[in-house]
Amino acid sequence: MDAWGQAILSEPIRRAISRTRWAHFPDLVAVRDGDLVAIDAKDRISSADTGRYAISQKCVSFGIQFIAAFGVPIFYVLGNLGVLTPHEVLAYGTAGTRGLGGSYYLVNGRLAHQFDDVFGHPVQRDEAA
Repeated sequence: MDAWGQAILSEPIRRAISRTRWAHFPDLVAVRDGDLVAIDAKDRISSADTGRYAISQKCVSFGIQFIAAFGVPIFYVLGNLGVLTPHEVLAYGTAGTRGLGGSYYLVNGRLAHQFDDVFGHPVQRDEAA
């Protein structure tokens, strides 16, 4: 595995990044069907009460611009391993009320793809040999 993302940076750099648009930079890079993809992990954005995901409008805007600039798709991987793209969030989401953290799109959790359907099933070591 290759090191990637803000977690490998020092705390002062992470704090500085958090005040910029770079705060929405994807967490991981991966290869899917031979092509580079970016993954943005979203582990605390679902509501057990409503069954919806709340995804920051700033994050979605950054994701769409990232795709346009670099030609690398971004997948939001949610806490329950549901998967959405920025374009799906725009298509399926509705604007939520503005909270302390900013504005969000609310997306019905049933519209997310299952992780294994998007990225495939894990290969066991003995299967790969």
